[in-house]
Amino acid sequence: MKRPIAVVTGGNRGLGLETCRRLGAAGHEVLLASRREPEGRSAAEALARDGLAVTWRPLDVGDPASIAAFAAKLTAEGVAIDALVNNAGVYHESLDGRTARETIGVNFQGPLRLTEALAPLLAPNARVVMVSSGMGELVALPAAIRSRFAEPLDLDALVRLEVAFVAEVERGEHAQEGAALSYRVSKCGLNVLTRLLARSLAPRGVVVNAVCPGWVRTDMGGAGATRGIPEGAAGIVWAATLPPGGPTGGFFRDGRPIDW
Repeated sequence: MKRPIAVVTGGNRGLGLETCRRLGAAGHEVLLASRREPEGRSAAEALARDGLAVTWRPLDVGDPASIAAFAAKLTAEGVAIDALVNNAGVYHESLDGRTARETIGVNFQGPLRLTEALAPLLAPNARVVMVSSGMGELVALPAAIRSRFAEPLDLDALVRLEVAFVAEVERGEHAQEGAALSYRVSKCGLNVLTRLLARSLAPRGVVVNAVCPGWVRTDMGGAGATRGIPEGAAGIVWAATLPPGGPTGGFFRDGRPIDW
């Protein structure tokens, strides 16, 4: 019997690595995708030594050319993807043009471009998971930015909103809001993207959901976070293994809906 295939971005460490481990243990063939080859290969080989069907694939979600090459290779191999976990992300401790551009590029544009590139390869009833954050909830945004997301947005308008935010930061705007603002805007955009893709992919039975893993003790979350990696990954794996007809277009933590 053919194993279901899962793609996990940022799979070389933290939540991504644990997600690869759990999906592999559940019987998936896992394509562990990461930007850094040594770490990615090492992580995949360690999981393979544990008897899991995990292999490393090169992918930089912040680089459109890397996404195109990744999709082209899977297309040439005839891969049908049963679960796509958009996990790779960045968080910067400063707010300037460079960090805003990278944050939006990796956390928002990366999942958008990758999901669009891999959409033809998604199997019927596939699951797409956007690893988001409670920091992307609308109430966490400054009122002026929150009002933009409150408007009805199609995909083009959403992309313009995210690009405009980067341009504003490059002009020196929003400096008073602090370093976390780019991350918040990127994750709020990811949440809106989740709903848009859920609608567009629904005719094929594909379910698309955003998941907040909580504040997890990873390199990004820090040692003071309140959750361990296994606890954080559990909700991601839940969304990646939903049965046909499962919820779509939602925002979840621990398998339960949370506010946008």
